[in-house]
Amino acid sequence: MSMKVHGYSKEDLMNLDIAGLRAILHERTHHGIEVSLYRILQGRMKKPENYGAQAKLVLKVWKERDLPINTPDLEWCIKYVKIADILNEGKTVTLDTCLAKPFTVEEMKVVEKLLYTRRSTRQFTDKPVTDELINKILYAGLMSPQGCNLDSRRFIIFRKPEEWKLVRSDIPLKNGVMILICQDMNVYNALPHYKKAAPQNIHFDAATAADHICLMAHALGLGAVWLTHGEETQKRVREYMGLPDTFLTRCHVVLGWPDEMPIKSKRMSLEEAMMKKK
Repeated sequence: MSMKVHGYSKEDLMNLDIAGLRAILHERTHHGIEVSLYRILQGRMKKPENYGAQAKLVLKVWKERDLPINTPDLEWCIKYVKIADILNEGKTVTLDTCLAKPFTVEEMKVVEKLLYTRRSTRQFTDKPVTDELINKILYAGLMSPQGCNLDSRRFIIFRKPEEWKLVRSDIPLKNGVMILICQDMNVYNALPHYKKAAPQNIHFDAATAADHICLMAHALGLGAVWLTHGEETQKRVREYMGLPDTFLTRCHVVLGWPDEMPIKSKRMSLEEAMMKKK
């Protein structure tokens, strides 16, 4: 009997939506190789027979469909599949990675400045935000944590006032840039068990991207505010952009060069926030 991946035969995979196929490749590389690899290398887990076979099959389909393999995510998948092959041959693998180390005192000052001085900014000057800065900010969003490394996040940039009006927001905009954090739901539709087992992760995947976007904007001297919107906005944006129903906007960040200095909001004490068993 030929191998299936999440119920998909090779023929099914050959005809699957590209975003879905890519997500399955990421997920099988993650769960089929990455999660167990380090325990195997440390001798705490026996290597499964035909280790990484499902990821290898999906990668083979990807190549047979003549899809690009020189993207960072595909290079990551290929690297893990090669490691699995080496282990299946009974050879030794040495990873070119190292354990995390604590930041130095000086590095921690920068981290604390980034995390503890960020604030929501809602008024911006008319100074333009360059494409170079936007790309740095979006890359930070792209590199944020996500469930199973599925890569569902997409971004839309609105710079024009008429575009801002498509998004229902309680922030009146005169200047700035609006970034919509979106998701290609074909990524999750290809993995129905994921949608059933961890539906909350879908929203978290978008939220972490918005958080990283705000942090990078702050580090670059920009101000930003993270906002949410509903289905009406999703529909208007899809129609305006000519996108399918499987494409959803989740939230948006408005950013620009700050024209206000809000008082940094405070939180309750850490002692109050830490719950104890009664």
